[in-house]
Amino acid sequence: MISNEGNIKTEFLIIGSGIAGLRAAIELSKRGRKSVLVTKSKLDEANTYYAQGGIAAVDPARVEKGLDSFESHIEDTLKAGDGLCLPSIVRKFVYRAFPDAIQFLIDQGVEFSRNEKGEYVLHQEGGHGDKRIYCRDDFTGQAIEEKLVENVKKNPQIQVFEYHTAVNLITWDLISKAKSPRNRCFGAYVLDRKTGKVKTFQANVVFLATGGAGRAFLYTSNPENATGDGIAMAFRAGARIANMEFFQFHPTVLYELRPENPAERRFLLTEALRGEAIGGKLTLQKNSTEDFVLKYDPRGSHGTRDIVARAIDIEMKKRGLSHVWLNVTPEVTGKSEEYIRESFPIIFDHCLKKGINITKEPIPVIPAAHYTCGGVVVNDSGLTNINGLYAIGEVSCTGLMGANRLASNSLTEGALYGKLAVEHALSKFISFREEEIQIPGWEVRTVLPEINDAMLNRFWDTTRYTMMEYCAIERNETRLRVALDILNGIVHITNNIYWHFHPSHAIIELRNLSLVAKLIVQSAILRKESRGGHYRSDYPDKNDEPFLGPTIIQKNRKPRILKMD
Repeated sequence: MISNEGNIKTEFLIIGSGIAGLRAAIELSKRGRKSVLVTKSKLDEANTYYAQGGIAAVDPARVEKGLDSFESHIEDTLKAGDGLCLPSIVRKFVYRAFPDAIQFLIDQGVEFSRNEKGEYVLHQEGGHGDKRIYCRDDFTGQAIEEKLVENVKKNPQIQVFEYHTAVNLITWDLISKAKSPRNRCFGAYVLDRKTGKVKTFQANVVFLATGGAGRAFLYTSNPENATGDGIAMAFRAGARIANMEFFQFHPTVLYELRPENPAERRFLLTEALRGEAIGGKLTLQKNSTEDFVLKYDPRGSHGTRDIVARAIDIEMKKRGLSHVWLNVTPEVTGKSEEYIRESFPIIFDHCLKKGINITKEPIPVIPAAHYTCGGVVVNDSGLTNINGLYAIGEVSCTGLMGANRLASNSLTEGALYGKLAVEHALSKFISFREEEIQIPGWEVRTVLPEINDAMLNRFWDTTRYTMMEYCAIERNETRLRVALDILNGIVHITNNIYWHFHPSHAIIELRNLSLVAKLIVQSAILRKESRGGHYRSDYPDKNDEPFLGPTIIQKNRKPRILKMD
């Protein structure tokens, strides 16, 4: 690993520091390989940190005792995916989830919750047929992220660059005029946020682990850095992007009439509150105990997120409500106040600070953008259609999630594909050939005076308001076309800003966010049916012909629907 005047060379470059990126770095070090990991903020500031509920896997030991089955987890995942999961991917995921994800985390020192007998406390969340959700109270993601970050920081094989924002991927098509039968990735240009300089990171293999794009919507459970950077960079490089219309809205984030910062992430109320662990119910009135979701699904409040979020959205619009209620009190759930407090300490304390005692009164909740079900298309090892470029975690589209993510499958997928991608990359590894690969440094362009931050903020707000107003839970052709017109303008403007000003963190994020928002809308326009997390009020029914397949968007090609094979 050599660093010269802002030109860093490494065998493996990892962009992103969530569970997938950290797993890849640790996995490489276990195999005697060095890597460089860049992250645009602090190392532990990733979507993983905010995952409350848990991580799903079937323990083979429980299968032997007849307490769970692999087939049940497979069936639950396929059902949630609403026809668009790849069965072979789902099966591989389910069988490898425990040994290659849960056991890895245990070996890394993650301490999942146990009962007084020392047995793991397993939750059963909405859409799951059995208890198979490993958790650490209600801060599982935080526990995982902190432990992996701790291990990465003390690992001499892993060089970390915090506050470094990736600008663009370096590909053969970008740096050469010669045609190549298949594009190849050679690294990335990365902005050092502290110095304002753009560095060249040259690598044999690049792992995109940048997370999702929840910040494209006004109301989201995601942190500030979830701006779809990896998806946007991969799209510009020529990678295939799939299923962006399937954006999962979490049914329950805390509703606040006057939040301190309207644009900040909304506090998540985990799926487990409505699952078997507590058994909370969603109601329309504060003093009601009637589960209104039963009108939409026989599982009621325990249904999958797409169904529950849509039910809430419909009822709020029909009745002019600003929110609905989530009741987890002992009178409704049968659980003791002590059990509720001890099982969900973070949620209990946060709500109490907001004046809500969840053991004595219901919680006001609304849906919010939560998880990007689509992303960069990869094979069963995380490889994209660009040689040397892998996408792992939420940024990718593996075929596991389909049209809607089954609760708690995401952390498992990130941990698993961090390993699968490394295994594949090592088997295909090609060393540098300096005489053949000359990577140009960052091109300094004509730079105008510093841009006004208020202008960038207005474009940022317009993008997010547009998505929330015209392309959220309920969509139709007219509203989507309005959104596309607005976003086309913003994408054009932000690209002009990018090319005429020296790149800043704010410019890069806005450029990526507006592009990803446009990809979501384009995909939603193409899919003229309702399926999973995509609901069109003008096409309310599912239509397998011709829509039983992924939505594909690729640079310089017309958006299309592929057949499921």
